[in-house]
Amino acid sequence: MTVAALIFLLGVGVLVGGAWVLVSGGTRVASALGVPAVVVGLTVVAFGTSAPELFVSLMGALQGNAAIALGNVIGSNVANLGLILALAALLRPVKVERAMRRREVPGMLAVSVLLALMVWDGVLSRPESAALVVLFAVFLVLTARGAARGEVAVPRPAVQIDRAHRTREVLLGTGLIVAGVVALAGGGRLIVDSAVTIARSLGASEALIGLTLVAVGTSLPELATSIVAGLRRQDDLALGNIVGSNIFNILGVAGPVGLVRPLVVDPGEGRLQVSAMVGIAALAWIMVSLRGRDVGRRGGLLLLAVYAAIMALWMAGD
Repeated sequence: MTVAALIFLLGVGVLVGGAWVLVSGGTRVASALGVPAVVVGLTVVAFGTSAPELFVSLMGALQGNAAIALGNVIGSNVANLGLILALAALLRPVKVERAMRRREVPGMLAVSVLLALMVWDGVLSRPESAALVVLFAVFLVLTARGAARGEVAVPRPAVQIDRAHRTREVLLGTGLIVAGVVALAGGGRLIVDSAVTIARSLGASEALIGLTLVAVGTSLPELATSIVAGLRRQDDLALGNIVGSNIFNILGVAGPVGLVRPLVVDPGEGRLQVSAMVGIAALAWIMVSLRGRDVGRRGGLLLLAVYAAIMALWMAGD
């Protein structure tokens, strides 16, 4: 048990480090090739925060642990709202831009409901996964257009490359990308293997470990990004990172992973999980719609209380 816990922590460290290396390499290559910053932010930087969820879920699916694969996506989405947004709001009220209130937050709720309907029978099939991937492509296109018009805030790459050293930067960036992917795959494998061992040692289901321990571990990049954005008073990025990550997790993680291998879970457990995900997404939408301007400290406390209640419900139902 102790060894498994240490391996899990090691896996989280390797996973987060791999995501950072991947983003750094991808940013260098894209900047050296002259790719617009907004495109880099929408693809490379945004992907970096959800890469841990993707690789952990992929490793879980490939190893036949569908409960961890799907539980990681659902648990990460619940943690993003109930834990990360709550902590960001407690630290400093998170202002909500009009475009975010009208499109991104309702969109997050819509795709949450869609995933719930898809897995209600206990299976996320390949045709359903393909539909999620298509919607993901549409989401990227619409977001890019909104960003071009200044309606959507996206993270900007921190690395600025001298075009005179293009070849060197492309080679260096490519090497970092390869190293990042290897680290993500290795970290994902360590997390899945150790999570299974921890679940068996505690007498808990793999689904519960995926929903809680694994989900929080893979959400650390979102936590760091949102806290930093809040401290810098970049509220649009703080909330945009969380909402965008939830949409990304459903369309860009569950979709591709389900294409690799259909995700089969216990229907009863699956319904409880997706109901909680839809419930907290609906709560966030209601808070944003009613408040209009920000998610304040009271809202943060409410989200945190709901998150604690969901954790208790999942543990009781295990």
